[in-house]
Amino acid sequence: MAKRGNRRRASRQQKITLPAIDALHDLPAFDDLRLDEAQQAAFDAFLASAENAGEMALGIVVRLDRGFPLVVTARDAFRAEHSVNFAKQDAEKDEGLLPAVGDCVAVRRAPGHDMGVIERVLPRRTSFERWRGRSRGERQVLAANVDTVLVVHPLGAGDLLLGRVARSLVLARDCGLEPVVVLTKADRADDAGLEQALARVRRLVGEGVRVIVTSSATGAGVEEVRASVAPGSCAIILGESGAGKSTLLNALLGHEALATGEVREKDDAGRHTTVSRVMVRLPGAGVIVDVPGLRSLPLVGHERGLAKAFPEIAGAALECRFNDCTHTHEPGCAVLDHYGRGEFSEERLRCYLALAAEMRESARTLDPDIVL
Repeated sequence: MAKRGNRRRASRQQKITLPAIDALHDLPAFDDLRLDEAQQAAFDAFLASAENAGEMALGIVVRLDRGFPLVVTARDAFRAEHSVNFAKQDAEKDEGLLPAVGDCVAVRRAPGHDMGVIERVLPRRTSFERWRGRSRGERQVLAANVDTVLVVHPLGAGDLLLGRVARSLVLARDCGLEPVVVLTKADRADDAGLEQALARVRRLVGEGVRVIVTSSATGAGVEEVRASVAPGSCAIILGESGAGKSTLLNALLGHEALATGEVREKDDAGRHTTVSRVMVRLPGAGVIVDVPGLRSLPLVGHERGLAKAFPEIAGAALECRFNDCTHTHEPGCAVLDHYGRGEFSEERLRCYLALAAEMRESARTLDPDIVL
């Protein structure tokens, strides 16, 4: 049975062309990534009960190419697949979770085999997720064990989409991660436009979020982005296709490592130049996860993240006269009262109200018994 399973896995890989490992550059080494005590303890406990303990190793998933993980261990790097036991495990106990980029895993590699088998995903320190699009609680894990979210948004392409930035902040806060807003393509904006855009973004995100203005063409701000990803830490870079993510990463790496695509002038949209989920090691810094550009970031079940991203507005909402206040016209609305006293900006209020209304509608649709 095991031999037939190995043959099926090999056959699947032959049908899908995967990049050769020795052709991949900037891959992080095992020591570049942080392992916490809980993950080490979970691996030790799994090893103690494993039938093939001598073939087991502690690894980290550093790439996903069309669903095929690339794992690095303290000794080497190799492709792996999922154990058939995943289907029998219990996701509620952190078992049976399919591996994402950044996951620490228990991986088995039999003597003489080029390929490994991931037997267990170890507990995640953090998990950056978005709604998958089905039930309220079902989410897609974009990356695991990351510390920072680099929210990338381009300048010089018309009006800034502050709602997109706010939505990314909510996701980051809900997942317990530190957001950093990176405004790219600053060379396309004139001084007045740049100053206005920067002021609007800073009024939106507030004092607790770092905002970095960059230009990969001139090199401005690139070292500031590097400094925000400390050695031993991991960041995920988040932005729509065409936002300049791959160009920024190439500037951080110091060479053309990631493909970049053309951007349509009419809407500044680009093609998906990143087709895999990959980790890259930055010289003199930590590790960054790059994922394909995300055209949508629906907020379903992220009420906690909304409150963390807009704490002063969420706090004021608790003082409203009516529990179902929409903070738009109701008498006794404390949110409007605090706004009238200048305690938060118009940009923050508008984005908060729009995202709250979206989440209220999604809750009504998916969970009719929930009242927000």
